[in-house]
Amino acid sequence: MPRDRPRVLLVEFARPDPAAVALGRVLRDEGVEVVHAGPLGTAEQILRTAEQEDPDAVGVLGAEPPDGLKRALGVRVFTTAGEAAEWLAGGRSHTAEAPSDRAR
Repeated sequence: MPRDRPRVLLVEFARPDPAAVALGRVLRDEGVEVVHAGPLGTAEQILRTAEQEDPDAVGVLGAEPPDGLKRALGVRVFTTAGEAAEWLAGGRSHTAEAPSDRAR
């Protein structure tokens, strides 16, 4: 069942990153559903959380994700706010057909 807005899982990998909360707010204000998982210490924890949350994209902040994590997740992975902005500008996954809130 398609969602009416994209879902992003935000993860602070290996260490807390205060930018995660600010990025989550920006994404939320852009109409994105944000699931902030907080600090997770292993790639396995990130994978299990992503399986449960079924995100359209995963933001990994705090430290660079391990090699192979992006491929294992099977969704877009971004590591900076700039990459998040590029993702939003480039379309919204399977929700691309959904009308924009701003187009009235």
